[in-house]
Amino acid sequence: MNRIIKLFLLPFLMIILVGCSTATTDKTYLDVDYDDFEGQFILLPEDQLNMPQDDYYIYYYGPYCGACINIKAELLDTLYRAKNTTIYFVTVTDVTHISEDSGVNGTPTIIRVTDNEVSEFYEGADSILSMLDQIN
Repeated sequence: MNRIIKLFLLPFLMIILVGCSTATTDKTYLDVDYDDFEGQFILLPEDQLNMPQDDYYIYYYGPYCGACINIKAELLDTLYRAKNTTIYFVTVTDVTHISEDSGVNGTPTIIRVTDNEVSEFYEGADSILSMLDQIN
C-alpha cells in the first residue's frame, strides 16, 4: 500500500513543484482600442508634420498589418497610460495617407516630430516595442 501511494504521490508532487516554479511572462493590458484615442487621428498627410505641438509622436498602422495587430495590445496600453506624451495616429490603407516628408515606408512605424521635423524614427514591431519605455 505504501509503495502504491509513493508511486502516485511522487509524480503529482513533481508536477506541482515544476508548475509553481515556472515564471509566467504574460502581461495583462488594458482593453484599449483605437476608438479610445478620439481626436488623436491625423487625416490629412500635410498635417502630419504640422501639428500645434512642438514635440509629438505619430503611430502609422495598417488595419490589416500583421505586425501592427501583434503589438496592438502592448502599444495601445502604453500610449493610453502616457500622461506626458502627445501621440497621434495615422491609419494607413495606401501610400496616399503618408506624408512624403515623414520618411515612412510601411507599417508599423512611429516617428517623433520635433519642431515640424522628424527627429526619431522607429520602424517595425521590435523597434517600436523597444522604444515604448521612453513614452510616459
